Amino acid sequence: HWQTLFEQEFLRCKRYEDTASVIMMDIDHFKQVNDTYGHQIGDRAIQLIADIILGSQRETDACGRYGGEEFVILLPKTSLNDAVLVAERLRKQIEETLLPLGKEYNDEQLKLTVSAGVAEFSNEFSIAENWLEKADAALYESKEKGRNQVSK
Repeated sequence: HWQTLFEQEFLRCKRYEDTASVIMMDIDHFKQVNDTYGHQIGDRAIQLIADIILGSQRETDACGRYGGEEFVILLPKTSLNDAVLVAERLRKQIEETLLPLGKEYNDEQLKLTVSAGVAEFSNEFSIAENWLEKADAALYESKEKGRNQVSK
C-alpha cells in the first residue's frame, strides 16, 4: 500500500538525511465530469489517469489514490526539481490523452487535465503527514492559479 511505503520513505529520509519528493495530483473539474457524463465515465477518467501514472513510474516509485480523484506519487531519491519535471511530463501526457466517451456520446472524446503540487522531503517535517500537507498546499496553489499546471 502506498501509505506504508510513504511512511517508510519518510523514516528512511529522516534517518539517512536522504532526499525524496512527493507529487499530489488532482483531476481538474472532476465533479463536472461526473455531473455531465455520469460516474461510469468518471471512473474511466480515474482509470485512464491511473494507467498513465503507472505506465510512467520507475520500479522504486509508489503511487496510489488519495481520496476520490486525487493521486499521490512517491519518488524516492528524487530532488524537487526532478520531481517537478516528472509532474510536468505527466500533466502534459494526461492533457494529450483523450478519453473516448463511447457511442452514447457520439464517440466524442473528453480532454482531461490535472493540477499538481510537488514537495521535497525536509527534516523540518515532524511527521510524514507534514510532507503531504506541503504537497497539498502546492496543489492548491496550482488550482488557484488556474489549474492544469504544476506548483512547488
